[in-house]
Amino acid sequence: MNKVLGIGVFFLAVLIVFAGLNKFGEDDIQHELINIEQLVEIEPVPAMDTYGFIEDRYDFIEEEVKRNESLYIILSRHGLSPRDIYNVQQKADGVVNLNRMRPGQNYRIYFDENEEPRSFVWQRSGLEYTTIHLKDEVEIEQGRVPIEVRERETAGVVQNSLYQTVLNEGGTRSLANKMAEIYAWEIDFFRLQSGDHYKVIYEDLYAGDTYLGVGDVKAAEFQHRGETYRAYFFENGERIGYFDEEGKSLQRELLRAPFRYSQRVSSGFSQNRFHPVLKTNRPHHGTDYAAPTGTPVLAVGDGVVTEAQRRGNNGNIVQIRHNNTYRTAYLHLNGFAEGIRRGAEVEQGQVIGYVGQTGMATGPHLCYRLYVNDRPVNSVRADLPEGEPLEEEYHEEFMYYVNQLDEQLNNIELRQEVAAK
Repeated sequence: MNKVLGIGVFFLAVLIVFAGLNKFGEDDIQHELINIEQLVEIEPVPAMDTYGFIEDRYDFIEEEVKRNESLYIILSRHGLSPRDIYNVQQKADGVVNLNRMRPGQNYRIYFDENEEPRSFVWQRSGLEYTTIHLKDEVEIEQGRVPIEVRERETAGVVQNSLYQTVLNEGGTRSLANKMAEIYAWEIDFFRLQSGDHYKVIYEDLYAGDTYLGVGDVKAAEFQHRGETYRAYFFENGERIGYFDEEGKSLQRELLRAPFRYSQRVSSGFSQNRFHPVLKTNRPHHGTDYAAPTGTPVLAVGDGVVTEAQRRGNNGNIVQIRHNNTYRTAYLHLNGFAEGIRRGAEVEQGQVIGYVGQTGMATGPHLCYRLYVNDRPVNSVRADLPEGEPLEEEYHEEFMYYVNQLDEQLNNIELRQEVAAK
């Protein structure tokens, strides 16, 4: 009852206030014009440097750790006493190992208004740094340099290899690797033709002014032997990967070839090939890739190793059962990768061995064999099994990105000589 009475009193007071306000006429209300001099400007947020210090507030020097230099030598050179440096070392115990300072690493020393060192920043790696505050009580903080993503576009015409073309166009080997990985199941990079060309939208990653490498390739187009292949990166927390414009996965259960880099095909699959050692015609149920001794050989798909041993004319051989349908073999290896033995589980792209010329071989190469239902097939021309397509529920979201990226790809210009091909 008291609660209801209290609410009623409150509303009655509000009505009385409004009634009083209505008695004032317009002439009773004093209007005050606001001019530009009366406005108070909101101060902008001060700009911070890479390490969180307000720019233009402190002077600093930035140098590299020199040979045989230590934190003690650097700080003492800038006026800190042995006792101050000892306090820093005591405070760092269990937090950061100051003895791991190496020649070539960068550091900064910030100075206060009295030109005395106030903070020391040690750049431990491309992303990680340690800040030691020297004034008053010593404090130590660990930090990571913010990563800046810069979107790039490039295009090129293949004259010899994808890798050399990307480098010639100002790209990096890492970008070429990523493109090769994206299209590893679609394009035979061992049979590129002069005039094949590409466009790509990708990310460069920076920490301050330091280049870290290539991030995601957002979209790409590759024209090969008259066919156009487009790839789009999609990630929404549920699915991640590269898909074509219809949402079909570009990944396959098996890689087209067991190498990270292009290798020359020295002998193809044949039912009647002249054997260079035996000097007679006989079937060659594999594809030979000429490569330097020690070149890493990759498992073309997930599976279980069924053989890893030296066997007669095959030399060192690894066989992998991928599922009930697919099996692969890798012959003449120089040696096996660590952990590769019968029964070991391997993943697609994992190094399983190294190119050699063991067994009956005239030079270093890999003989790669693909079996479907235990019958040998030509791995170069085989129709490899597709990965899982994008679920229908994600298509609308996916097509939104495709439309945006298509517009960007269409606007990337190729050089004049490309247009003429």
